[in-house]
Parts: sequence; structure tokens; C-alpha cells
Amino acid sequence: MISLLTTVLIVLLVSAIWMGGLWDGTLGAGCSADEREALLKFKADLEDPRNWLSSWVGQGDCCTWSRVVCDNHTGHVTQLHLGLPHNSVLSGKLNPSLLELKYLGYLDLSYNDFHGIPIPSFLGLMTSLNTLYLDGAGFGGLIPHQLGNLSKLQQLGIEAAADYVLYADSLSWLSGLSSLEFLDFSKVDLSNASDWLDMIITLPSLSELYLSHCQIPHIPPLANVNMSSSLSALSLYHNQFGQTFVPSWVFHLKNLTYLNLAYNTFAGPIPAQLQNLTSLRTLDLSFNYFNHSVPNWLYGLHHLEKLDLYSNKLDGRVSTEIGNLSSLIYLDMSVNYGLEFERGIPDSFKSFCQLRSLSLRYVKLNQNVSELLEILGVCASGTLQELSLSSCQLHGQLTDRIGMFKNLNLLKLQNNSISGPLPISFGEMKSLYHVDLSRNKINGRFPTSFGALAGLSYVDISQNAMHGVVLPEIHFANLTKLAYFFASGNHMVFKAKPDWVPSRLIQMLNLESWYVGPGFPHWLNGLQYLSSLDLSNTGISEPIPDWFWSMSSRFYYLNFSSNCLEGPLPTVSSNLTFLDLSNNLLSGNLVKFLCFNPAETRTTQYLNLQGNLFSGEIPDCWKNWQSLEALKLSSNKFTGRIPNSIGTLTSLLSLHIQNNSLTGDIPLSLGNCSKLLAVDLGYNELVGEIPRWVGKWLSKLSILNLRANKFHGSMPVELCHLQFVQILDLSHNSLSGSLPACLGNFSAMATSDNSDDIAVIYIFIGGGEVYRENQILSTKGRFVDYSTILNYVRSVDLSCNNFSGVIPGEITDLKGLHYLNLSHNLFSGRMPEALHKMESLESLDLSVNQLSGVVPPGLASLTFLCYLNLSYNNLSGKIPSSTQLQSFDSWSFIGNRYLCGPPLNNGCSVRKAVPGSGNGDEDDEFLWFSVITSLGFVAGFAVTVWSFFFGLSNNVLWIS
Repeated sequence: MISLLTTVLIVLLVSAIWMGGLWDGTLGAGCSADEREALLKFKADLEDPRNWLSSWVGQGDCCTWSRVVCDNHTGHVTQLHLGLPHNSVLSGKLNPSLLELKYLGYLDLSYNDFHGIPIPSFLGLMTSLNTLYLDGAGFGGLIPHQLGNLSKLQQLGIEAAADYVLYADSLSWLSGLSSLEFLDFSKVDLSNASDWLDMIITLPSLSELYLSHCQIPHIPPLANVNMSSSLSALSLYHNQFGQTFVPSWVFHLKNLTYLNLAYNTFAGPIPAQLQNLTSLRTLDLSFNYFNHSVPNWLYGLHHLEKLDLYSNKLDGRVSTEIGNLSSLIYLDMSVNYGLEFERGIPDSFKSFCQLRSLSLRYVKLNQNVSELLEILGVCASGTLQELSLSSCQLHGQLTDRIGMFKNLNLLKLQNNSISGPLPISFGEMKSLYHVDLSRNKINGRFPTSFGALAGLSYVDISQNAMHGVVLPEIHFANLTKLAYFFASGNHMVFKAKPDWVPSRLIQMLNLESWYVGPGFPHWLNGLQYLSSLDLSNTGISEPIPDWFWSMSSRFYYLNFSSNCLEGPLPTVSSNLTFLDLSNNLLSGNLVKFLCFNPAETRTTQYLNLQGNLFSGEIPDCWKNWQSLEALKLSSNKFTGRIPNSIGTLTSLLSLHIQNNSLTGDIPLSLGNCSKLLAVDLGYNELVGEIPRWVGKWLSKLSILNLRANKFHGSMPVELCHLQFVQILDLSHNSLSGSLPACLGNFSAMATSDNSDDIAVIYIFIGGGEVYRENQILSTKGRFVDYSTILNYVRSVDLSCNNFSGVIPGEITDLKGLHYLNLSHNLFSGRMPEALHKMESLESLDLSVNQLSGVVPPGLASLTFLCYLNLSYNNLSGKIPSSTQLQSFDSWSFIGNRYLCGPPLNNGCSVRKAVPGSGNGDEDDEFLWFSVITSLGFVAGFAVTVWSFFFGLSNNVLWIS
């Protein structure tokens, strides 16, 4: 009995061990030789630079190879996981040996790089597949219709890679995939697959559909779309449909939990039918043109976890009922410029206990920032990870409440009116990696608690009012991950010990307006990742050492402007995209700097050497500076001619060489720079006539400044072709002749609409704006440097020349013109009658000419006019009466002998007038009155004289 029992137990134990071996594969048969050979052939045609498939060798069990999964019972290969991380890609070609894997159900080749080869059609013969992922694998060309043979397929991902074009001419083959549950065609070009919707609605089991970036031109207007009732996720992201309405069939997908309609052309109110989709957890309507207010029914979608309304045209007030969305994890209503919260974030936000991300950029809150943080801190202090409230009209001070948000990793509060010092509790937000507090009114000292934020990678505190001493050994003590630090526009002193070592990860550093000098900061040595450095206006007077220039190949951006750097300019790396050494004491010539290694092509886009002591001729070796977009050499001591090779800079947008001693004429080669938007050659000794080709070949110019040279001749009629010109300064030359009547053709000055940034030049380097055009203009009797508002400025200055004749009436067509200066010329005749049309005029100077006639009455209607100078002409008559004109000082009118009335002290009378002055009927009446009076006076005088002599001769005594 015992023996029998023992035997039974042994049998059961052996059976259990055998079954267990089958379960874990240890006693399985292993993969077959055919499947092993198939995998080895497949590997042989692949390129595997990282050796991810290094285990695929020999005669061993292929079920033990990496990324291979076998059935534990049969040993057949059932899954291949060959989707690899970025930068660890497979390439080559796909060997049809995969067809030997008869039981393969799962194939993942995503995120490799097959360099645009077509998707192999033999994949359509692998009928055992239920999952096929080819996302981002670098395939190109036509998607093979043979994939329609994979009748067991449940998951199909064919998202195209960014570098290759993958397209479909028809989706009719989808009709064979009746088991399909997941379909991702993102970035596949479906512009010619007009049957896309007809075919997709034939998939009865479809649950998830992703059609992002598919270039679908429109959604077919099908009346009855019987989409799968099981559809839970739909993405039509970034298709730019040629229609403004959301297709009605979307509103019938009652089981949708995910709906992404972002980056399209949908407009009008947010469709009310969306309220029928009560199961929605994600609703993304960003980057469309939806307008009107946010509808209250939206707050009834209680399951919403993500609501994204970013960048639409929504306006009005956001209801406090938004607090009903208590399940929200992500909320973004940013960049809806008309949207506002009446009294800031309401108390109903206290119910957002799962909120992780809140972005309301450019939404008007007009709220004290401490009150806002108190509301959010009630329930979200432990969950909130991202808070973006830039440009929200926040004010008040940051208090210690900020320290409650322990899990906050991104904080963006830039461009508000937040004031006061930064609280010490900042150092308690240990999860922070991104902080932007720029363009506020924060003052006080830089808190030492910043040094405790070991995770910080990005910090921007620029354009505030902080002060005091920063000791990097303390303030930056643990910031070992810091890569970006921007702190320009503050007034702090940076005191680093000689042996201080900053974060080795630092890539971009901006300490503009800090005091770093007088010595050159040696702690920069060894920062191997530093590529952008701004130490402008930092009090450095020590020469830049050679070791720094030797590492310049790492940089794309260098700004040492407004320091006291001396000596010659060394050769620098050709990799520099932006170099600003302006306003220093650098001297010598530029031959070595510009002409070194002329065969080397430079990538420099912006070069600013103005305000130094450079001398000699400007070298004629610009051919290897082809990438230049802005060149500023002004305010130096350059002599000689403008070099011809500047004409090879065909990418040039802005050229400033003013305030030197350049001679000769403007070189013809400059006409090749047809992209130029701004040319300033003022304050030189250039001669000759203004070239006629300027108006033809440089037709994009919005700024032309030739002030204070020795140009002669007439103003070329061809300049009237400059339809984009906003600033024209030809003053202080020897130009003569009459003004062309076509001045009214300056289109940019003929409109008072200032919405176009025509004259502002932006150069974007490394994703950020680094240069805006500027111009010093003589306006309102003084010199003003315009930069940030230059796009709103329209100015014509032709003063101090020898222009003559009448001022053409067509000039009054420039109703967008702000500043007009024609003073110190020889203009005669009357002032233009239609000056009242120049409705934007702020400054008018016609002084020191030979103008006659009356002051046009319409001048009194120019409500923006705040500077007027009509002095020293031959004007006559009464100054028109208006609050505007009588508010000017008398010097605006002095030197006109026959002009009268306030603000001049001389009152008006008949004897003040000059015969022939004025115009119209009043002038004619005045003329005849003067003539008759004069004739009467002469006649009376003649009679008296005649009578006197006649009386003497006849001894007649007239007076008793």
C-alpha cells in the first residue's frame, strides 16, 4: 500500500515537473532549425551598428535570443520585438526569410531607419500576423495593397517617419481587415486616397483611429456614416481641412473617450453637439479658429481629464462653472487673446484635486499672484507639475505659498507685473527643472535657496530689477544639471572664486548688465557644452584670452558688446552664427579677421562691430561670408570705398556702415543684394548721384538712410518703386531739382494700418530672436533711437538739400506718415492744400524755405500733430484757429513777416497782409481791396500835390 502510494506520488511529481517545464520553456522543444535559419538570414541583411542582435548567432536555441519570443509549448517563434530606441536603429533591407516564421503573430519594426525603401509586399503573405507595427521605421513610397490579406490583423501602425514620404493611393485593401481594432496612419499622405472614409467605416471592430498629418484635403460630406460603435479614440490632428465645420458624424460616436481635432481650420462657435459625447476624457481643439465664448455645456463633460483649447479666437469671460470639471488633469486655454477670468482664477478651482498641468498664457486674469497660488494650493499643491501663466496680468508678490507645490517641475510666470523679492521657499520645490520669471518687476537679492534646486535645468530671470551680490559657490551650489541660465537686465554683481567650477552641462549663459569684470571670467574655461554666451555690458576690460578664442568653435552665439575690450580682432571660428563685439575699444584693421582662410565658408548670420576704433579700408573679401543677414560696421574710422565684394552677400537683410569716412560712390554690385530690407550709409563722404537702380533692384527696402553725405543731382524717380519703404532719409546732401510727384506711391506710408512689421528685421538663431532692426531718426526736433516700435514708424526726411519748386500735392496721399521734414531747402509756392489727409502726422517741419500763401485750414484737423515748424518762410495771413495750432510755441511760425494771429503776438489787420498772398475767394477780395485802397491813396496824394502847386501859382490861400 505504501509502495503503491509512493509510486503514485512519484508519478504525480514527475508529471508536475514535466508540465512546469513546458510552462516555462525549459523543457520545450526550442525553436526549429528552419526558424533559426530564417532569423539568421533576416539578420544578415540588416545593418546593426549598436549590436542589438548580437545574441543571434550559432546553432543555439533562437528562443533565447534577445527580442525573440517563442511559444513555450511548441517552440515556434511568435513575436519579434525589433522596435528600437532612437539613435539605436536598424537599417538595411527586410529579407523574405520571415515567411518561414509560420506562427509569427507579432512583428514590431518601429522607429528604425530603412532609408525610404518601400514596405515589402511579402509582409502581406504573413497571414498569421495579428499585430504589425511599422511606425517611424523609415519606409517610403506606396503602402502595398497586399497588407489587405492579413485577415487576422488587429493592430496596424504605419506612422511615417519625418524624412520620408509614405503614401496611399487607395484604402480599398482595408476592407479585408475585418478584425482590425487599432489603425495608425499618422503622417501618411492620404491626399489622393479619396476613399479613406468609405473604407474605414467598413471596419466593424475598429476602436482606435489615428489620422494625424495625413494631408487629407477635406472630409467627405457623407449623410449617414455608420462608424464602428466601438470607436473610442479618434485623431484628425493637423490635416488643415478645407472646411470650417466639424463633420456631423463625429457627434454620433457616443463611445469616444479621446477626440483630437487640433491644427485644422475649424471655425465658429465650439459645436454644441459635442456635449453628446459624454464619455470624453480627452478633448483637443487647439490651433483652430473657434470663436465666441467657451460654452457652459462644456463644463458638463464630467469625465474630462484633458481639455486643450490652445490658440483659438475664443473671447469673453470664463464661467466659474469650470470648477465642475473636477476630474481635470490637464487644462490649456492659452493664446486666446480675448479670453478672461473676470476676477481671476475662481474659488471653484479648489476642486481640481488631480490637476497636473495648467496653462493660461495670454488669458486675462488680472489677479494677485499670491491669491492665485492660495486657490490652487487647496487641492492641487501635491499634484500640480506644470504651471504656465505668462502674460496674464498678474501682480502682487510671490509669497512662501509657492513652496507648497512640492511636485512642480515647470513654472512659467514671465511677462507679468509680479513684484517684490523671491521668497526663500523657492528652494523647497525640489522637483523644479524649468523656471521662467522674466519680464516682471521682481526686485531684491537672488535667494541662496536657489542653490538647493538640484534638478534645475532652465532658469530665466531676465528683465527684472534684482540686485546684490551673487556668490556662485552658494547660489549655484547644487545646480549640477543647469544647462540654460538667462538673467540679463538685472544689476547684480557676480563674484566667483578663482577655483569655482560651474555646471559642466551649461549650454546657454546670459549675464548681460551684470558686473562680472574687470577681469575676464576664467571659469568659462572647460565648459565643453557652452554654445551661447552673452556677457555684454558686464564691465570687462581685460583682453579676451587666447584660450577662449581657441574654444570659439563650440559657439554659435557670442556677445561681448558694451565692454572695454581693447586691441586687434583675432580670427574666430567659422561656426559662429552670431558675433557682437560692438561698443568696445577694439582697433586695427579687419584684414586678418575677415580674410583669414578665404576658402573656408562661414556660417555667420549676424556680425556687429560698430562703435569701435577700427580703421583702414573695409577689406574686399566678403565672398566667404555668404550667410550674413545683418552687417553692422558703423561708427568706426573706416576710410576708402565700399568694397565691391559686399555685393556677393545675397542673403543680406540689413547693412549699416554709417558714421565712418567712406568715399566714392555706392558700388553697382550692391544691387545684387536684392533681399535687403535696411540700408544705412549715412554720415560718410559718399559722392555722386543716388543710383537709379536702388529703386529697381533693392525693391524690398523698408529703410533707406543716406543722410549727411555729398550726393548731388535730383532725387531719382525710380525711388518711387520702393513700395515697402517706411523710413527714407536723404537729408544733409546737395540734392537739387523738384521732388517727383510719384512720392505718393510709397504704399507702406499710404496706409495708417500698422499691423505689418515691415521694417522690423528678426534673425532667429537657435530657436530664439536675436536681432531687431533699429534706426536713429531726427524727429520732432531731436534724435530718437527707434527699435522696439520701429514697425510703427513712417518717416521722410529730405531736409538740408537744395530741392526747389513746389511741394507736390501727391505727398499728402501718405496718410500713414508720422514724420515729414522738408526744411532748409528752396521750396516755393503754397503749402499742399490737402495736408489734412495726412491723418497720422505727428511732426511736420517745412521751415527755412520760400513757401508763400496762407497756412491751410486743414492743418488744424491733424489731431496727432505734436511738432510743427513753419518758421522762416513767406507765409501770410491769419494762422487758422484751433486748439491744436494755438498750442504750439510762437517759434513754430516766426520769420514769416506777414503771418499773424496766435500764438504769434502780432494781431491781424488789413495792413498786415501782403498783396497776392493767400488763395481762393478771400485772397481775391483781399487783393482787390488792397488794390483799390492803394489806388485811392495814390489818387488822393496826387490831387493834394497838384492843388498845392496850383494854389501857389494862383496865390490862392486854401487855409484861413
